[in-house]
Amino acid sequence: MAKILIIDDDPAIRQYLATLVTRLGHEAVSAGTCADGIAKMSDPTIQIVISDINLPDGANLDEWINHLKTGADGRPLILITGEPTEELASKAHAGGITAFLAKPFELAFIKGLLAQAVSAANPVAH
Repeated sequence: MAKILIIDDDPAIRQYLATLVTRLGHEAVSAGTCADGIAKMSDPTIQIVISDINLPDGANLDEWINHLKTGADGRPLILITGEPTEELASKAHAGGITAFLAKPFELAFIKGLLAQAVSAANPVAH
């Protein structure tokens, strides 16, 4: 089980992802703003961060990605958006982001992303 932080200003999206995360056996923590998300990332028990990239209190895209990467501090980071572009996907992948997820979400795809992120967050000792 992983503790997953979900940052999105849309309450319906936050609730949908929190429900999905919980049904997959993980614990969900939610934040509706950049400021709240950054504050909650300071919790060392958070293992994975899923964040929308366009939030009302957010900086420009590059600054927000940098804030997220700094706050995640090496933890898997999945970015979500309702307006995917090739440029955005390239920036995310070039920035060391674990995954990039476009809305609307497909259950099987999210399930696979979370499995990969949980593996990255909890490496098995050999």
